[in-house]
Amino acid sequence: MNLPKSKFLPINHLAAVFSNTTNSYKFFWFLVIMDNVKSGMMKIAIDDLIIDMIGEVWYPINYFKLSFGRQDQFEKTIKEIQLKLGCPKDISKQELKIQLIKNKETSEISQLIHRLTRWVPQRFLRPWFTDELRGMLDHYVNRAIIERSDRDFVNTKNPSLYRFTNENMIEISPLWKDYMQLHLSILNGFIYWHLINYLQKCNPNVSNITTKLFPPEHRQLSSARKFWNKYITAKGQIKCIYSAQPIMINNYSIDHYLPWSFTGHDQLWNLVPTLKSVNSSKSNNLPSEKYLNNYILQQYDAFHTVFSKVSERSKLLEDYSVLFQLTLNEINAMKKVEFTEQMLDSVRPQLQIAKNMGFQPNWIYQK
Repeated sequence: MNLPKSKFLPINHLAAVFSNTTNSYKFFWFLVIMDNVKSGMMKIAIDDLIIDMIGEVWYPINYFKLSFGRQDQFEKTIKEIQLKLGCPKDISKQELKIQLIKNKETSEISQLIHRLTRWVPQRFLRPWFTDELRGMLDHYVNRAIIERSDRDFVNTKNPSLYRFTNENMIEISPLWKDYMQLHLSILNGFIYWHLINYLQKCNPNVSNITTKLFPPEHRQLSSARKFWNKYITAKGQIKCIYSAQPIMINNYSIDHYLPWSFTGHDQLWNLVPTLKSVNSSKSNNLPSEKYLNNYILQQYDAFHTVFSKVSERSKLLEDYSVLFQLTLNEINAMKKVEFTEQMLDSVRPQLQIAKNMGFQPNWIYQK
């Protein structure tokens, strides 16, 4: 992805910041810098930027359980912070920031925040000084980058993006500030394009990476409720696949069999009606294998029941066509064993992938 050119700035250095990236910190460091520049900030405390970074990466790591790569220290640090703070994984970004600021002077949180400051601010500027740093011993590089960024801050041919001040802050170059404000949307697209490619390589079997970079929005399940209402009405009453308790139109909530925080979608084949208390108990855990047959048989019966009852079935049932890669008439003609086999082929691998990612397996309902 090409960046807008400039007569006065070494755009090639900025374009190279994500070359050969083996750690995720660069993406989030640049994102929070851009956010501050958007607000007109020129001098920003490094600790404040680190806290903003933690807020940006919190949901991808703690809620959606994305892998950030074997060499990445960011993932390990964020998980340690979550453990030390004891806050929920779905905490709001604003509340998380309050908790971090409140606790940043405590020794454990302070150490974890400062762990990130050891490498992030300096190494991001490395492309500006590649030739000068070549062959330099690693433990001298940070100091060299600090000195050279200050030296070149007002260099009209090669101004550094920012320099370091004595107050543990960075100061954004006025020339770069103007460029970043002018091309804000393009630069954000540049960051996310590289970030998504990076995460896709680290999570090759995970779908919907783009939806897992941000806190989940309120989801509309009106189509799913219409589907299950049609089914329950036709049957009179059904049973919860987890608790075997009766479900009627006025007493159920909708559960994602594979957690939404894993799938990132609300496709009908992954949704089941259950009691609110059961849904709350299951949370984002993976159900035990003992429920798999109940789940598939209910899906089979619900699909065929609604197919036979609804005239505008194509829109309501299209999620099944996407899953099976068949027309609705072809799915309707499938025998129960064929339907079951295809569902197993789709769901079992996803259950294993989710387990590998760290989702809690073998959830069983207990009264």
